[in-house]
Amino acid sequence: MDVLDHDETRFEMDFPRAIVAQKARGREETINEHLVKLLAFDVASETRAVWRKELARHFRFPAALRVKPGASPIPARDWWTWLYADPFEHNEAGYTAGLIALDADDFTRNGSSVGAIAGQIRDFHAALVQRLGRGEACAGLIPA
Repeated sequence: MDVLDHDETRFEMDFPRAIVAQKARGREETINEHLVKLLAFDVASETRAVWRKELARHFRFPAALRVKPGASPIPARDWWTWLYADPFEHNEAGYTAGLIALDADDFTRNGSSVGAIAGQIRDFHAALVQRLGRGEACAGLIPA
C-alpha cells in the first residue's frame, strides 16, 4: 500500500504516540480549511486544481506516520479524534462556519448551507480515517 499517489518511493516515519498525535493535530486546521474551501466556494477550475493538489500533499505526511515501536499504523479511531472529533464534534456547524469565514472575503460562496458542508466534512473524515488507519493514499477522496 503506497502512501503516495504517484511514482515516488514509499516513506514511513516512526514516532512515539504522543508525537504522532501532536503532528496530526498540527495538520488538522490546514486539512480542514482546504477541504472547506473545496466544499464552500465557487472558483475557477484552475484554482480548485491547486487546492486539490495542496490537500493531497497534506495527506501524504499523515499517511506516512507510524507509532514506535514496531512502526504500527495509527488506528482509525485515533485519526478520527485528532482530525474530526476534537475540533468538530458538538460544534460541527460552528467550526465549519468559522473555517468558511477564513476565506469568505476572498472567494464567492456557493449555495451549500453550512449544515450541508458540515455533513460532507463528517462523511469525508469517516472515509479518510479508514484509509489513514491502513496507511493508504487519500488523494482519491478529495472532492472534485
